[in-house]
Amino acid sequence: MKKFLGIGIIAVVVIFMGACALHAPPVINKSPSRKIPEAYAVKPGDSIYNISWSVGLDFLDIAKWNNLKPPYAIKLGQVIRLRQQTVKTASSNSASSPASPQVKQLVVATILPAKQPTPTVTDTAVGDTSAAPAVAFSKAPGKWNWPAQGKLTGKYSPAKGSNGIQITGAAGSAIKATAAGDVVYVGEGLRGYGKLIIVKHSPRFLSAYAHNRDILVKEGQTIESGQQIARMGNSGTQTTMLHFEIREDGKPVDPLKYLK
Repeated sequence: MKKFLGIGIIAVVVIFMGACALHAPPVINKSPSRKIPEAYAVKPGDSIYNISWSVGLDFLDIAKWNNLKPPYAIKLGQVIRLRQQTVKTASSNSASSPASPQVKQLVVATILPAKQPTPTVTDTAVGDTSAAPAVAFSKAPGKWNWPAQGKLTGKYSPAKGSNGIQITGAAGSAIKATAAGDVVYVGEGLRGYGKLIIVKHSPRFLSAYAHNRDILVKEGQTIESGQQIARMGNSGTQTTMLHFEIREDGKPVDPLKYLK
């Protein structure tokens, strides 16, 4: 009897752990103490927005550190500094120096394939310069609308690895822009997010829509509040849902404090 009881308990634990895995949120830059690398070598499909998102930095800071001007064009293989550069002066002996050639070579060697051809400069690492956003939104949205209909199954909890909320719903149901803005990233380059859309609403605010089945917008497209931008799916996860995030100055914030 004890043997069968033990087997039953183990089975319940396994089933419970499996159910939790189905609803596990994306874990990107989970720990606040995670060390950000000194530099990053641009890969195909990258833009300043998905790079900053993946390391939890403000894209404006990265642009400033790398002398990038709007529309923040980068090229394949370019080494992007992820830390502020300080200049050593005669009155100060304690200052960090620019990345050494050895560091740059190491970053490129570990991220890029050998003999990678150098492309022309574009808004993203691959694509057309015509995709650069045409509208500059200078103010934060006055209203943030719910991006999807469904059941709220996961809340913002950085301690548990969730930088946003999860809304489960019907496959193919509409995913809508929470506010007006420019589409600055479309792709699957961020681990754990599946097919992802990032929208820039102002210099300070970005929103993200993950696990889409179909994406209906393109990078550089200006969209209206409430406009359908995707269809709900389960790309990068096992549950049909939307993982939704809002970031202010590069840092995750609780979407439920903004959504109306």
